Amino acid sequence: MSRNQRVGLLVAAVVVLVVAFVIAKSGGGSDKTSTTSNVVQTVEIKNAKPVGGIKVLKFNKGGTIRFKVHSDVADEIHFHGYDKHQDVKAGGTVAFDVPATIDGKFVVELEGRKEQIASVEVEP
Repeated sequence: MSRNQRVGLLVAAVVVLVVAFVIAKSGGGSDKTSTTSNVVQTVEIKNAKPVGGIKVLKFNKGGTIRFKVHSDVADEIHFHGYDKHQDVKAGGTVAFDVPATIDGKFVVELEGRKEQIASVEVEP
């Protein structure tokens, strides 16, 4: 093998290693941190508004949508699209655990106040 062939092989090996590192670092192409079935995100409600603004919750279709809402006001939490409702007491917490069977973007709101608190995004 000539010197140029060895250098070419070395360069190709370095490129392969760099590409493998980039793919591994990015999680194999998925940038969704909330798709892990063990992760339960919390939407915090203070003064009938979502703390930090409307929270975006991302999930993969075929997985499970898991999130909690902790609220300082009593209201009905309505998860549109999946049409799930739960009453939350002032100072209370409710949890949603739903199979992700429908892809799209869905509103979660304080139903009585018509206040959007989260957006659930389910991607194929």
